[in-house]
Amino acid sequence: MMRRKLLMLILLIASAPTLLQARLPSSWFFDRFRLGVEWGYTQCFFLARNYNFFSEEGYRIHEQFSGMHLASNGSIYGQIGYDLHKKVNLALYVGYIGVGKDNRLLPVQLRASFFPRTTTADGLFTFAQGGPAWHTIAGGFNLGWLAGLGGGWRLTLSEDCNLDMMVGVKYLWDHPRIPNPERAGYVPAHNIRRNDAGYCALDLTIAINF
Repeated sequence: MMRRKLLMLILLIASAPTLLQARLPSSWFFDRFRLGVEWGYTQCFFLARNYNFFSEEGYRIHEQFSGMHLASNGSIYGQIGYDLHKKVNLALYVGYIGVGKDNRLLPVQLRASFFPRTTTADGLFTFAQGGPAWHTIAGGFNLGWLAGLGGGWRLTLSEDCNLDMMVGVKYLWDHPRIPNPERAGYVPAHNIRRNDAGYCALDLTIAINF
């Protein structure tokens, strides 16, 4: 029995190089996967908010605002994607972004990108994305929803690597914490009846994909 097991092990080791040389067809499933990292600068330029809450003394406060609002932040994403077609890529992005002041979120975005030439060629492309975004600060309220549109230029660095330079516009529908108008800190969650906010921002990002 021991000799039989030893013989099977020797045969398996001897056949390993042949097994490793066997490849799936180059156009098959796994060759279409893409990995990447993206980072950049975000410039918020518009804010609309609608707050309704009770003060600590029991009276109701209603605040509304819409207009220009300038705030600079950064973003970083990791992504895994798949080429559905030689001109179309669908990717899942997970990252960390800042929106406004003291507002940090973890977004999960599904992005569809269209390349007029191909996904592996130099040239212009467009994309649309959307998904949820969770607050990272303790005491944050409900998750937000993030959506965006944009375009860019893809530069091929090698057969398996490319560089994307992108510009886009995104909108975040959020439920942020409300600064307490009576003292330092934020309005307690049980006093809040509405904390809706919407942010528009311009994104300038760079990505490396493999």
